[in-house]
Amino acid sequence: MDSFAGIEAFAAVVERGSFTAAAAALQTAKSSVSETVRALEERMGVRLLERTTRRVRPTEAGAAFYRHCRRLLDDVASARNEAQAAQKQPAGRLRIAAPDAFAERYIIPGLGLFLLQYPTIEIELVEAAAAVDLVEQGLDLAIRIAEKPEPSLVVRRIATSRTVIVGSPIYMAAMGAPHKPRDILKHHLIGFSPIAWRDTWRIGKETITVRPRVLTDNTEAVRAAALAGLGLAAAPEWLVADAMVAGQLTRVLGEHATPSSGIYAVYPTNRLLASRVRLFVDHLARDLRQRGLPR
Repeated sequence: MDSFAGIEAFAAVVERGSFTAAAAALQTAKSSVSETVRALEERMGVRLLERTTRRVRPTEAGAAFYRHCRRLLDDVASARNEAQAAQKQPAGRLRIAAPDAFAERYIIPGLGLFLLQYPTIEIELVEAAAAVDLVEQGLDLAIRIAEKPEPSLVVRRIATSRTVIVGSPIYMAAMGAPHKPRDILKHHLIGFSPIAWRDTWRIGKETITVRPRVLTDNTEAVRAAALAGLGLAAAPEWLVADAMVAGQLTRVLGEHATPSSGIYAVYPTNRLLASRVRLFVDHLARDLRQRGLPR
């Protein structure tokens, strides 16, 4: 416990710039803070603070040590809050970033049940197809769809997104259906610019460089362009599944494998998981399975 007390006292001195202010914040005597920090330095064998008559500031080693101490103290505070919250109804605003079309089709439809179960939780959905810094944007959670998440991220895979190639019956009647992967080079294509599929389509064993006639950075626009008969689109199955069931779009080259991506819940890396975040991700994972998305 002495080590933790030393860390707490050291961080307070760094943040407030003096032993007197640190003692006031910790509600203890100045001499106690000074002795506690000095004992920490002796145990570590490193001088952490530069002490002058006018001010106290961290040494180079102290500044580096402080960054780790601050994360540790933040985690302890989060753990304390989490333990206290476990005895209460989870509450507060949950800010979630998700691709626009995905939120509309797979988050909002199941939201009513979640809010009914947890009436003290509020939801704020933020449109974000591209990767964003969760901490910088003040987000509790992001839903990302990627073949491989960045190794630095803290993620949980909750479902799978499969790519399908589709076209409208009107387009098929005019242009015919492709029978082999490279037949797509004879077709008008619709590309989604944020990902590699904009100019490289992988179908079966073929990796084909393409030049889409229509290129967009909006997932709903990919779907709309395919429905309008503007060409073949390589789209996530969840985006066009209802249109395929309704006969508005037809899948082609289905016998050839196409890449799939994971659907991930992405968490901030600098804090422990709040109960409302964990509860929502558990709910979403169950709901996606019930709505037919593969694990």
